[in-house]
Amino acid sequence: MPSIAQIKHIASLRLPKFRQKYGQFMVEGRKAVEEVFHSGWSVEAIWATTAFAERYTPAYPFEIMTEEENKKCTAFDTAPGVMALVQLPKNKPFDVDMPFVLALDGINDPGNMGTIIRLADWFGLSQIVASPDSVDAFNPKCLAATMGSFLRVQVVYADLQSVAKDRTVYGAYLQGETVHGLQPAPNSMLMIGSESHGIRESAAALVTHPITIPGKGKAESLNAGMATAILLDNLLR
Repeated sequence: MPSIAQIKHIASLRLPKFRQKYGQFMVEGRKAVEEVFHSGWSVEAIWATTAFAERYTPAYPFEIMTEEENKKCTAFDTAPGVMALVQLPKNKPFDVDMPFVLALDGINDPGNMGTIIRLADWFGLSQIVASPDSVDAFNPKCLAATMGSFLRVQVVYADLQSVAKDRTVYGAYLQGETVHGLQPAPNSMLMIGSESHGIRESAAALVTHPITIPGKGKAESLNAGMATAILLDNLLR
């Protein structure tokens, strides 16, 4: 069972400052823990409740934690019953030779970030570039939304201006050229803004081609994850 000190340590990793301080993060949920165990990443410990272990019979080493301990440690309203302590991977530099870049400006919702990471994985993108003030990709709710794709897609936090240099930059707006039938230029970048603010002024200066998703109904907008899915499907098909 985890000690009181371990429980406090695990709970502290909900916050990005402690994830960076200790170089660790927590993975929760049956599918995510199983994937990270088989991924080759450095898994330091796994804990599971008795109920979880009896139901799923995990095929990896783990220690038992009580339901109450799980509730104290979890980042979710309903504790999933299993969690893994994992070392943060070493940061890889941005791949300047990528022919297509997905860039995020100020995405602060962990669910949207996780969805976008999962989409990048689906469309074969190994890296995403995000403004430094975007949500931490190792936020527990972000990790859960990726459904394991965080293992295959790295989020690089960088100045978007340096990444956009010498690229054709498509910006997602409510008004712009329709994305339907658009053939992306070589060495291009798609920029997505937050649902609440869109692409901010400083990043908007980098956009060379405003594009939009034509709509027929009365919805005011799409959330960042939904918009990214439609735009990537049109640009990368």
